[in-house]
Amino acid sequence: MRIFIPTAVLIVLLGAYWWFWQQAADEVREEVTEWVENERDAGRIADYESLEIVGFPYRLQIEITAPRLGDPALGWSWEAAKMTGFVLPYRLNHIIIVAEGAERLELARLGRYEVVTGTPMHHRASLIIRNGDLERFDHDLEGFALTRTIYHPDRPETPERVELVAGERLTLHTRRLRDEEGLPDRGHHHAAVVEATAITWTGHPYEGLGPDISTATARVILTGLPESGIGSINDEMLPGWHNNDGSFYLDELGIQWGEIEILANGEVRLDRRNRPRGRATVLIGGHDELIDAMVAGGAILPRYAELMKSALSVIAMLSGDEEGRIRAPLRMSDGKLLIGPVEIANLPPLYHDDDDDDDDEPEADE
Repeated sequence: MRIFIPTAVLIVLLGAYWWFWQQAADEVREEVTEWVENERDAGRIADYESLEIVGFPYRLQIEITAPRLGDPALGWSWEAAKMTGFVLPYRLNHIIIVAEGAERLELARLGRYEVVTGTPMHHRASLIIRNGDLERFDHDLEGFALTRTIYHPDRPETPERVELVAGERLTLHTRRLRDEEGLPDRGHHHAAVVEATAITWTGHPYEGLGPDISTATARVILTGLPESGIGSINDEMLPGWHNNDGSFYLDELGIQWGEIEILANGEVRLDRRNRPRGRATVLIGGHDELIDAMVAGGAILPRYAELMKSALSVIAMLSGDEEGRIRAPLRMSDGKLLIGPVEIANLPPLYHDDDDDDDDEPEADE
């Protein structure tokens, strides 16, 4: 009798936990099904072949085969061989997702059809959701290689294949900002950090720079995102961000590309024609190597190279940087990108309103 009572209690507890686990599994299954239906009703792509929930008793393990996501309005879709989600029964708002096998990203744009296939060794994401909003998102892509195939409508039988990029690691971390001082009243606000190491970018358009980027880091703060937050990227996000007077604050940008070093910080908004508007400060190291790369790429005639190197050396000395880097003001105004007084590029609108103003009156500088 003394043995029977503890055993009976244990059986009851195990049965209660099994019932609790099943309830949690049913809730997850219903939420996944509801989300898929909502995406389809909104005209987006959300498909899979099968969904199975296992992992009793320690966790809920959601195994989804052949997942496919996308948005025809934005011209993209993504698919993988398998995607597995891990959730603790007592903490359903924290989800860990692991993609397995080769992945495929399809892009339709500019009159051509592109397919990017990737073979990551490790692809993992973590999401924390609070009251239906994305509170935190962490993404880790390790040991990856991407290849792009371009199908032109006039010659679909001879596609272009380009080795695009490979890397040791690429991470993205975002968190929602709620109670920090100085944030606007409208919209959601997020901080984000992107870090990349040992990147080989063979498909870049900057001939002469070489393919190897040893490190790249960006720390940013996004303010004024629409109520859908950073977790819902669609064609209404930019207009909503603009209407909230949102800003993109670059706290730190650091790139080490061969011998060339680039550091920057600044702030960007959109003007009334939806073009980037703002200011930044840029530090450039390895300017001799940058001139050599621009000569190799045909942007500078060889006979001007030594003169420009001498001029940049003087500018670097006047900048007062201890490591001999050039300090340059970067400005975005009236649809132009300028370094100092020199115009270097046009900045088109990031989106178009139905009632775009055709007035040519210049924007007032901040």
